[in-house]
Amino acid sequence: MTASVYDIALIDNRPFFESALRYGVQKAIIASSKIAAIEAEAPKGMVQIAEAFGSKYLRPEIELARKRIVNLASLYLIETSKGDLELAAKLIRDNTFLSLSRGGSGLLKALFAMPEYALLGRETKGKVEDFLDAWSLKEKPQEYRNALEHRQLNAVEIEAGYWFGEWLGLTPSYLQDEDVEAVGVVRTALLAHMFGGPDATIENQIQFATLLESIRAMTPAKRNKALASADLSDVPPKFLPVVQRIIDEIKQHDLPLLQNKTTPLAQLVFALKERYYLGDHEIEDTSEYDALVSKEWTRLTKGKTDVDSLMTLFLCISAGAPPKTTLTEKAAKTIIKQFRNEGFDHALAIAWIKESAPHEKQEGLLEDWNNFVEEANQYLLDDWDTYLTGAIRFLTMHCHIQKAGK
Repeated sequence: MTASVYDIALIDNRPFFESALRYGVQKAIIASSKIAAIEAEAPKGMVQIAEAFGSKYLRPEIELARKRIVNLASLYLIETSKGDLELAAKLIRDNTFLSLSRGGSGLLKALFAMPEYALLGRETKGKVEDFLDAWSLKEKPQEYRNALEHRQLNAVEIEAGYWFGEWLGLTPSYLQDEDVEAVGVVRTALLAHMFGGPDATIENQIQFATLLESIRAMTPAKRNKALASADLSDVPPKFLPVVQRIIDEIKQHDLPLLQNKTTPLAQLVFALKERYYLGDHEIEDTSEYDALVSKEWTRLTKGKTDVDSLMTLFLCISAGAPPKTTLTEKAAKTIIKQFRNEGFDHALAIAWIKESAPHEKQEGLLEDWNNFVEEANQYLLDDWDTYLTGAIRFLTMHCHIQKAGK
């Protein structure tokens, strides 16, 4: 495939203004009088630019100003002519050098005004002067082209985010206040629409986990049918490339994770939730979520969430004893003796936490257990504590131990 004139212009190492000027002189498009006018204009423009970004009295600033004014004129010419040297030469002929430079500055100001990130919030920008300071020194037109395409895509994604937010019942003002990622809203709306129905919504982790569980229960054929039959006829055409890209990402990244039905639901939610928008609030009913995503955790904890109950449970798991959140003093002494004879295999509890606990809780649970183990080793494995007095006192402070006779 032959490269276009514009592509060639983008990779030319010379300033495009210089290339167009030479071409214009060679083809008799630009007269000598125009060259003289440019030579007269350039110093004035350089001083103005040097004063704007530094000092018009310092030679290094004047040198930088020369680069800036040529870069700005080059940017305007290459974007306006699309790399056509003849058209660019005519633009030089028909416009002042300073107007060409101002044209490049205008393009950069327009670029600055576009969204740098695809967030549905009020983007905090720096100063346009700082942006012009940096970008007027960039000599490769492709950098501007890449940034322009990126920011144009951001603008489309933001507009799509607001549009699909309505599918989820989310107002633009709400989304703005939450600084929501646009693609996350679109992906959430599409997943709910394709697999939950036209009126489906996802407001929190519980609803998200419920939808994932229902998708996982589908046969591959039924999932494919849901993807293919989703009604997207109302989606504005300008959003369709974004929509198709996100659907492809769901197919290639998200759905394969759901094919393994042995993966705990909590692990799936943890792996996928950052890609979606699940509301701005914490889970309202933690026990309801835990019961949904981790049946083994709920069965053994019986809804207990206090540290003492959980440390008791982990202690039992480490001993291979029946898992309980409360121990009699007699059972506790049996566990202590076992640890002293066979060792305290606290890694068993760590493995169980990683396998069965809700992912949102795992980091905190592991930290609590490791802190417990560090101190427990001093008491539970102390052979000098012949009557287990210190060990039982320690467990009474950190676990649920029922005293004899109670």
